[in-house]
Amino acid sequence: MNRKLVLLALASLVLLVAVSACEGEPPPLVLTPAPTVAASSGTQAPKSTAPAVATPRGTPLPPATATPAPKAALTCPPATPVPASAQLAARVNGVGIPLDVFNRQAAQAQAALTQNGGLDPKSQAGQDAIKSLRQQVLDQMINDVVIGMQADREGIKVTDDDLNARLAQMIQDAGSVDKLNEYLTKNQLTLADLCTQVRNQLLGEAMLNRITAAIPASADQVHAAHILVPTAAEADQIRTQLLNGADFATLAKKYSKDEASAANGGDLGWFPKGVKDPNFEAVAFQLKVGEISQVVTTQFGYHIIKVLGHEVRPLPPEVIQNQRQQAFLAWLQAVRETMKIDRLVQ
Repeated sequence: MNRKLVLLALASLVLLVAVSACEGEPPPLVLTPAPTVAASSGTQAPKSTAPAVATPRGTPLPPATATPAPKAALTCPPATPVPASAQLAARVNGVGIPLDVFNRQAAQAQAALTQNGGLDPKSQAGQDAIKSLRQQVLDQMINDVVIGMQADREGIKVTDDDLNARLAQMIQDAGSVDKLNEYLTKNQLTLADLCTQVRNQLLGEAMLNRITAAIPASADQVHAAHILVPTAAEADQIRTQLLNGADFATLAKKYSKDEASAANGGDLGWFPKGVKDPNFEAVAFQLKVGEISQVVTTQFGYHIIKVLGHEVRPLPPEVIQNQRQQAFLAWLQAVRETMKIDRLVQ
């Protein structure tokens, strides 16, 4: 399975639901026209300032808050099984993904790409992009089914109460049922479509939390500085100066080709294992505090490393986010490989 496609398909679910907020509103995917929903009586709840959460299918939902949800002004309709006679876009262990649902989502994704990405669907590049986009949409829908199946096997359920509580919270954050209805109409969603997305989101959140529960919040880290140069000979000369008492930060500012760190005297800050070049890390984590390394060769050039600190520290949020994402993607790929997946459309 193409790892990049899985990353794109799960970007909203893994990155936004798990750890961070969406940094921009992705184009909505067309499903079916939304019905008009009658508003309930009562005062409007204030809109939340919390960041928007994105659904697994890429459509941004009204923002969620931590405030208690009110009693639901409307409820999600029961999920309906795929009819036996329905044409399918794919099957996952015999479970069908309806062709009409896939076509609607693919068409909306193409329209958004054409409108926002300057795509010319008549060009060869445009045709290639559309083909890739359709594959990504189908991969995303397959992922939803895979996650749902595995959640069911592990006894993870989304109850009607769970679903309607999230829906009620969305109504509160939107301001009213009318406001939520406007959102549905704008994005050409039915209430059933929205509830399906929310159900997938809740299952994804639960599976993500289960898969990544063992990821630690702290780790062994080093605080290092380096000087990066393009040749071994230059690195040897600089190292000799350092051993003779030259100031590391001064030489880094003068010679290092890593512009981002050179301005700070070569300071790279604190980092755990798994974020730098393996050769660089192997040396940095073995040095004593204050020690100057031998010349270290990486794909970037030749480094002299100085360790400024070494201790167990809390991991930065972006590192935890990346670790959670990678763990979830690895799990998803492994689960997909145990299932029979039939793609029935191109």
